[in-house]
Amino acid sequence: MKKSNFIVLGISAIAAALLLALWYYLGFNHIDNPLDLVLAIVWWVGIAVIAVVIARLERQRQRQIRTIYVSPTALYNSESGVVGLKGATAVEGMQSILRNLKYGFDKKAMPEQAKFDYRFVVQTDEFKPADEEKQEEGTWKGTVIRIDRENGNEEIGFDNEQALKEALVAA
Repeated sequence: MKKSNFIVLGISAIAAALLLALWYYLGFNHIDNPLDLVLAIVWWVGIAVIAVVIARLERQRQRQIRTIYVSPTALYNSESGVVGLKGATAVEGMQSILRNLKYGFDKKAMPEQAKFDYRFVVQTDEFKPADEEKQEEGTWKGTVIRIDRENGNEEIGFDNEQALKEALVAA
């Protein structure tokens, strides 16, 4: 979730608590007891539900942004647009795209199939590049969908870079 979402939800929860305290301070609890407490609890539950829904939608949006379409000569990502491989392997190009994602709201248009004949769709669930300074291995998990327009698509899961390379060669 974005920081602004947390700020708005936090302010809403604080406002509910302050309004409940004011309700008791002004003595309104003697008039419509227990409605005030029920309303506050409903409000807080609503805030929690909204926070969960926003977090889930944000994870789905980020997963969609991490989706990369692979053709023999180029890659397409909704944030980066079409990126030529220029001598690099598809996996190296995908790593470069994933490292540089900003997760913004601007989208590049998907090129027409006649101009960009993609053969694979790589959906990344989790990506963390290797850190050589800290001697940490990278994490890369997701799914490769091999596009077969005649016989139907084939989906292959991967949980590391080597498994991704094997899935891309398995065509």
